[in-house]
Amino acid sequence: MPERFRLLEKIAFSFVCFVTLMGTAFFAYGSSPGVRGGVQVGKELIIKSGQYSYACATTAHDPCAQFPIQ
Repeated sequence: MPERFRLLEKIAFSFVCFVTLMGTAFFAYGSSPGVRGGVQVGKELIIKSGQYSYACATTAHDPCAQFPIQ
């Protein structure tokens, strides 16, 4: 089999897996209130992580001193 067909096969398989994962996530989100709460908590953690990363990257001297470590 030529290399280009192997590459197309890998792309198609990745797409099928991604669509399956998104469908499963959609059904889980719609049917389970626990998943909805977990999504909200995850969203808040990602926002905090982004703020922390930005603050640490922009400060030149002792980048993360302003954040307490818990």
